[in-house]
Amino acid sequence: MSQRKRTRVLAAASIAAAVAVGLGFVGREQLASAAANVAFDSGTGMSFLVNGTTGTMTSLKHNGVELAASGAAGQFESGFKAATVSSKTFGNGSVLVTVAETTIGVTQYYYARKNDNTVYMATNIAKTLNPNEARFITRLKPSLLTTSPTAAKTGGTTKTVEGEDVFAFSNGQTASKFYSSQRLIAQKPFGASGNGHGVYIIPGTQEMASGGPFFRDIEVNDTGSAVNITHYMFSGHQQTEALRTGLHGPYAMALTDGTTPELHSLDFLSAYIPGLLSNAQRGGVSGTATGSWRGTQTGTVALAGTNGQYWGTVKSGAFVIGHVRPGTYTATLYAGELAVGTTKSVTVTAGGTATVALSGDLPAAGTLFQLGAFDGTPSGFRNADKIETMHPSDPRMASWTPGTIDVSAGAAALPMAEFKATNSPLALKFNLTTVPTTGARLRIAITGGFAGGRPAVSIGTFTSPASASPASANLNSRGVTRGTWRGVNATYTFTIPAAALKAGTNTMSISVLSGSSGEGFLSPNFVFDALALDPA
Repeated sequence: MSQRKRTRVLAAASIAAAVAVGLGFVGREQLASAAANVAFDSGTGMSFLVNGTTGTMTSLKHNGVELAASGAAGQFESGFKAATVSSKTFGNGSVLVTVAETTIGVTQYYYARKNDNTVYMATNIAKTLNPNEARFITRLKPSLLTTSPTAAKTGGTTKTVEGEDVFAFSNGQTASKFYSSQRLIAQKPFGASGNGHGVYIIPGTQEMASGGPFFRDIEVNDTGSAVNITHYMFSGHQQTEALRTGLHGPYAMALTDGTTPELHSLDFLSAYIPGLLSNAQRGGVSGTATGSWRGTQTGTVALAGTNGQYWGTVKSGAFVIGHVRPGTYTATLYAGELAVGTTKSVTVTAGGTATVALSGDLPAAGTLFQLGAFDGTPSGFRNADKIETMHPSDPRMASWTPGTIDVSAGAAALPMAEFKATNSPLALKFNLTTVPTTGARLRIAITGGFAGGRPAVSIGTFTSPASASPASANLNSRGVTRGTWRGVNATYTFTIPAAALKAGTNTMSISVLSGSSGEGFLSPNFVFDALALDPA
């Protein structure tokens, strides 16, 4: 071997060794070559490799077993074609890998430490994205990770139900990646396990995500060729807020023997991830929350602003929200998932606790009849207990066309959603002992609509005017067919003249009004929150 070739070989070996071994250097920080792959081994069963050109995590091993499917162990969105990749080691044997893609304005951080089988992450989003979506996704081997949410296992399905994301098996039962979601306020670590391995996302606080405490999005999807585990930071999936730019996270990917990890504080990462505020640099909000909802609904106070979103549960009329980034926020009181009362502005400073008093009442109960509760959800209506994990066409659903419904049968007799091309109109039968001399007031509350769908009413000689049914908020997204009812709550009020009513049995027709059209369950629709009838 020539001296020149020997020099090149030795140089290459030195670089490889510096990247793979140097990450564990003790006593100083070390910046690795931007062109080199970055490898890390926790020493307790986890190892990973980040490509030095694209920033994709191409390998993820647990106890020496490769978990990644097709070299896609972790990446932002579909990965970068090219990125600036660097690594920084610390004296405690930990490493911070920085993957910067300046064209779109995204920087992905990976932090790992010795004796901890967890990859801690954060994502800085400097500007609006196109497409307007932000997620970290890991694609893993389904032959190893065999246990994951059943409703989101789409491998083996035989036909597409809608879009390219809802499918059905030969027996008609449906599955979709959307059917793995949890509300952010109740979100727990999620992932997949099997054969002595487990990979779980620890979602963190979701402080820079959008949509508020009741928003939900895709988490786990076993396609048959890969188990995709996704941490969504933003999407247009029935989204009610814009993307928040800035540092999203921290969140983490934990490797276990199959057991689900517990939620725990990620505050220590402020010492390693640039721009992540420590607890000392944050503040809080406390206060009181009162109203007629107490004793019937769970109260939640939510903060929303440019600098983040936060929430806390009301207990004994009081709430505390901690770990808030300094800034000005709008405070909203929710009874169940329904915003009540007047919002207030509150300003948070580092090290301080702001106070605010909120109050709000639920809409009055119907005195002639009421179906459902005014709580911002379709809870209690027909199929509401299934809609989070099944498509409306699923044979396990109860019929969407039940015929004339007697309100005395309760909310369970009325479908939780009405679709223009499927079950519109719906007929409701109710009894009046006497006709109110002033007529009646019908309130129909909805949790959201699709394609402008909203209710219209006819009874006797009365047909509601179009002016009583303004179009529902357009979120430019499918909703109820994707396992969520969250949208923009609205209440439609119809004044029914006494001449249209009679003592005894009355039959009311509720239709979907929309200038748009569509087929089946993708036709304009809305989701019921509650219906109430009173004397006008």
